[in-house]
Amino acid sequence: MDIDKHTEAHHASSKAKYIKNMIYGGIDGIITTFSIIAACFGANLEIKYIITMGFANLIADGFSMGFGDFISSFFETKYILSEKDKESFEFEHNREYEVNEMIELYEREGLGHRDAKKMVDILVSNPLYQPFFIKSMVSLELGLEIPNDDYKKEIRTEALVTFFSFLVFGFIPLLAYLVGYWSDNENESDIFIIDCFITTMTIASLGCLQAHITKQSKLKGMLILTVNGIVSTSIAFGLGFGLERILN
Repeated sequence: MDIDKHTEAHHASSKAKYIKNMIYGGIDGIITTFSIIAACFGANLEIKYIITMGFANLIADGFSMGFGDFISSFFETKYILSEKDKESFEFEHNREYEVNEMIELYEREGLGHRDAKKMVDILVSNPLYQPFFIKSMVSLELGLEIPNDDYKKEIRTEALVTFFSFLVFGFIPLLAYLVGYWSDNENESDIFIIDCFITTMTIASLGCLQAHITKQSKLKGMLILTVNGIVSTSIAFGLGFGLERILN
């Protein structure tokens, strides 16, 4: 039986492990950029200022998002590995206590005492099973998943996915304004309406993409992200529109 083929066919795609980073970076890129555009339009700023502020946010916030993703995952992993070392130390120096604790943890998961003891006895019977024992202990007791040996590469990849997802999706709301500026179109209302449509379609497409990768309902995925985007950008437009009139 080919487990990898079965997993790919009946469960989420192998790319699904990066879905959090893609959605996190993509949706934040779209909404943040378009929120700035909506606020600037509501404040009645010229197109060149909207483009300038949009690009400044795109680069600065994109870097911040990617680096923040990396550094937070890095320190989280260091914390998990430190807990793993503590459990390994306890296993070596206080094995009986750890064995009884593992039996209790299995019982909490629904196993009977006899079956839980059999499982733990098997795990401690062979030194080769010790890593699995420690992994199970960290997972059941602390709710943490021990990372693979190449966790640094994985963290970098996740951070890059977040960064580029932010840049790619965040650039889309600026397209209509760039085209309008280069074509000397001074009708900002038309450009903003077109941009609203493009941004909404992009958010919906992102929701559909994440649903496709994770094999979930595409309609539900589209609606959740689209509603979130509409609410967020409406707030930004309302604040820009209101503050401009209050200050003037």
